[in-house]
Amino acid sequence: MEQKPYLSVIIPAYNEGSRKGNELEKNLQDIGTHLKQKGIDYEVIVINDGSKDNTVEFVKSLSGLVSKIEIIDRKENRGKWYSVREGLLKANGKFRLFTDADGATSIVNMENFWREMKDGRDVIIGSRDMKESKIKKHQPKWKEVLGDAGNLFIQFLMGLRGIEDTQCGFKVLSEKATLDIIPKMKVDRWGGDFEMLMLAKKMGYEIVEIPVVWVDAGQSLVNVKAYINTLKELMQVKWRMLTGQYKIKNK
Repeated sequence: MEQKPYLSVIIPAYNEGSRKGNELEKNLQDIGTHLKQKGIDYEVIVINDGSKDNTVEFVKSLSGLVSKIEIIDRKENRGKWYSVREGLLKANGKFRLFTDADGATSIVNMENFWREMKDGRDVIIGSRDMKESKIKKHQPKWKEVLGDAGNLFIQFLMGLRGIEDTQCGFKVLSEKATLDIIPKMKVDRWGGDFEMLMLAKKMGYEIVEIPVVWVDAGQSLVNVKAYINTLKELMQVKWRMLTGQYKIKNK
C-alpha cells in the first residue's frame, strides 16, 4: 500500500493560464523548492473550476516544478469552495493545506505551522490581522475596509469571536478534521471559510491562528459582487445553523 504523503496542497484554479505575471508558476516553484528543502513528502492537487482558457494545459506545463501533481479538470464553474472541498476530499495527506493560486500567502509561511501539526492540532489557519502578521503589499483601501467590517460581522454571527482573520486563503486541516467537517459543508463560492470554521468550532475542534506574511497579487477575482454574494452566503449559513440543517451537536 502506498504511504500517505504528510502534506497535500490544494489549489483551486480559474482562468490561471491567461493571467498576467504567472503567479501560479511562481507559487508552484516555491512549493516545490521549499518542501524539498524541508524533506516533506507531499502532493499537489490543482482543481480547474471550469476555466474558459488553457488553465489545464498551463498547469500540466508546470508539473516539473513539484514532485507530484494531480489535476482535477471540471468543465463546469462551481465556485472556489466547491473546488476546495473537492480537492480536500480527493487528497491523501495526513494534513491538507488549501491555498490560493496566486501565492499571496507563500508556502514559506508553513514554517510556523509545522510545530502545531507535530503537536496534533487539527485546524490551523493563517491570519493577516494578528499583531505579528505582515502585509507587504496592501489591497485597495475599499477592500481592506470592507474586509475588516465583514470579519467583525462574521465573528459575531458565526460565534467566532477572537479569530482575527476568518478569510485568509491559507488553512491547514488534519485528515480527521477534513473527513469530519468538509462533507457537512454546503457553501460553494466565497463563504466557505467561515462555514468551515463555524462547523469546526461547533464540533469541538480547537482553531489555532498563525500570523502570516501576505502580498496582494493585484488580480483577485473578489469584486463588489463577490462581497454581496458572500454576505448572502453568510445569512444562508446562519439560517442553516439556526434550523439544525448541519446535524451537529454543540459542544
